[in-house]
Amino acid sequence: MNKDPSLDNIEIILSHTSEPENIGATARAMKTMGLTNLTLINPLNPHGTRAKALAHGATDVLENARIVETLPDAIGHMIVVGGTTARPRELRKGALITPAEMATKLVTHSSDGPVGLMFGTERTGMDNDEVYACRYVSMIDTSDAHSSLNLSQAVMLFSWEIRKAFIEITQGERKPNFPPEMRVSHPHRKTRLPTAEELDSMYSHMGTAMTAVGYSEDEKQKFLTYISHIHMRAGIVNWEIQVYHLLAKKILEATGAKAYRKQKR
Repeated sequence: MNKDPSLDNIEIILSHTSEPENIGATARAMKTMGLTNLTLINPLNPHGTRAKALAHGATDVLENARIVETLPDAIGHMIVVGGTTARPRELRKGALITPAEMATKLVTHSSDGPVGLMFGTERTGMDNDEVYACRYVSMIDTSDAHSSLNLSQAVMLFSWEIRKAFIEITQGERKPNFPPEMRVSHPHRKTRLPTAEELDSMYSHMGTAMTAVGYSEDEKQKFLTYISHIHMRAGIVNWEIQVYHLLAKKILEATGAKAYRKQKR
């Protein structure tokens, strides 16, 4: 751990929120638990009167929210993203963690850089691309008789767990959950977690090389999805992604394909 955990490094992400009241209520829930960084992906009317009415006492969180159009724009600078779901996911259902475990992991990672906790749209939750972008996925254990939670209620529950974990970790009452990959070291480079943007660039480079050797689009996407899941479970550090870049570069050179150029956002 490089520094102490910081609530300032934890962002709440709402994706395609369709009810402005939920955005305002989320801002209020966050502020009561000491969280102030809100990111909104393509929201509906986040600064209207309906949102402000529910953000009582937390209009500063609402007004300072970062508004972006796409998922990469939301998480590109983050080193870890956690996601929330109301239903088991086919590829991740055996790896769901509790809100308390999620909180411990995010607070621990917050010592090394910005992290995010993402919530999907009210009606359908996170889509597959959003789930795949998350290193950790959590589900709240609710009653079978009525399992539906309002979006802002879910944010409040997770925010409370984050605050509790932060207090207990900083006071030595709970052990931080250090990522396994941070136990490795390089003789000449500082070891850190790569950002989502750096990982996306590496996967894009690999995808370009796979196209050059004849992978179909479906084959490529399936391969990259599975390899990203491996990295989510086992972890990967900044200097390890260079191995993939070098491999992709060699493949492109050997096939006579154009060199990879990172796309600008």
